[in-house]
Amino acid sequence: MDSTTTSQDAPGDERPEPVVRLTGVRKNFRRVDGTPTPAVDGVALEVAPSEILVLLGPSGCGKTTLLRSIAGLERPDEGTVRIGGRTVFDSATGLDLPPERRGLSMMFQSYALWPHMSVFDNVAYPLLSRRGARPDKAGVARRVSEVLELVGIPELVRQYPGEMSGGQQQRVALARALVAGDGLVLFDEPLSNVDAKVRERLRVELLAMQRRLGFAAVYVTHDQTEAMELATRIAVMRAGRVEQLGAPREIYDRPATRYVANFVGVANEIPGTVTGAGADTATIRTPYGLLTGVCGPGVKDGERAVAVWRPEHGLMSASEPPEPNRWRARRRLSMFAGPHVEHHLDAEDVSCRLWSSGEAAADEVWIGVAPERLLILPA
Repeated sequence: MDSTTTSQDAPGDERPEPVVRLTGVRKNFRRVDGTPTPAVDGVALEVAPSEILVLLGPSGCGKTTLLRSIAGLERPDEGTVRIGGRTVFDSATGLDLPPERRGLSMMFQSYALWPHMSVFDNVAYPLLSRRGARPDKAGVARRVSEVLELVGIPELVRQYPGEMSGGQQQRVALARALVAGDGLVLFDEPLSNVDAKVRERLRVELLAMQRRLGFAAVYVTHDQTEAMELATRIAVMRAGRVEQLGAPREIYDRPATRYVANFVGVANEIPGTVTGAGADTATIRTPYGLLTGVCGPGVKDGERAVAVWRPEHGLMSASEPPEPNRWRARRRLSMFAGPHVEHHLDAEDVSCRLWSSGEAAADEVWIGVAPERLLILPA
C-alpha cells in the first residue's frame, strides 16, 4: 500500500467505512525567522474498525501533530479529516469541528487528570460535558463503575490523583478515555511516564481491553517494542511524511528504506555497489565480496546500496559455514543480555552485532547470513 495515497472504494467494494480517513493533511509551523517548516507533509491514512494504527517515529517527525489534527486540537493548513464516515475538517470549505463534536476520546501523555476532582468525577467528566442527550445520575454511576472495574481500580473511586501512584493515575486516564464508548480512541504516548515493568503490564491490559471492546485506536509512540506489540499496522514517520505503512512483521522483516531498517529494531549494514538487480534478488559487491539478498525498493544496477541484516539472523561459527553469504570476522566483545548473548564483531572496517544463544567458541569466527535474510536497500 502506498503510504502517501488512499484508494477510493471501488464499485461493489463492501469494506466497512474507515473509522478515520485522512487525505492530504498538511500542517506547517514557522521558525523564528518566519521560514515555514512542514510538521505534517501531505499525509493520507485510513484506520479500519477495531484497528490499532501506531504512529511511530523520533521526536519532531510529526506524529503528535498528526494525532492532534485528528483530535481537533491542531488545525491543519490543508486536507480533510473524516471520522466515522463524517467530515470533521475540510480546509477547502473551512469546516473544523471542535474536539467534543468529533466522536472520539483521547488519552494524554501527561494524563491530564484534574487534581481537585475524585477518580469518579474525572472519569465521569466526558459523559457530563458532551452536547446532546446525557445519561442520568444512575446511568453515569453505572458506566463509571463498569469502566473502573474494567481497568482494575474500582476501589479508587473516591480517591484523588495526588493520592495515587503513576500506574494508578494511568488507569484512571485510560478509564476516562473509554467511558464514553467512542469508536475511536487516540493515545499520545500514554505509557511513557511509568516504569518498565508497569509499562509492560499496561500494554497487555490495554490490548486485551481493545480486543474486548473493539474500538479503533491511533497510538503515538517512539518506543519500537510498544509499537510492535500493540499495532495492527505501523506508520513509520519521518519529517512529516509516512515513510512506510504496514503490519509489524512486514515493517521489521521487509523495511522499505534504510531509515526504517535502522529505526525499527537493530540493523547491521554492509556498504557496497549493486552489480545485479532483479525482480526478487539483488547482488552487491562489498568489502566481503559479492553478497546476494532480497532486492528492496529502488535498488538499481551500478548504484550505491547497503546489505541489511538483523542480529538474530546471522550465524557465527569457528569453521566456514555453508551459506553463500559468508565472511571472516573478529569478535571484539560479548555481552550477556538475558534471552541472548550479543556479540560485537569487526571485519574489513565494518562493525556488526550478532545474537546467539551462547558464548563464542573463538575470537576469529565466520559469519553467515542466508540470502533470504539479507535485504539490499539503496544507500
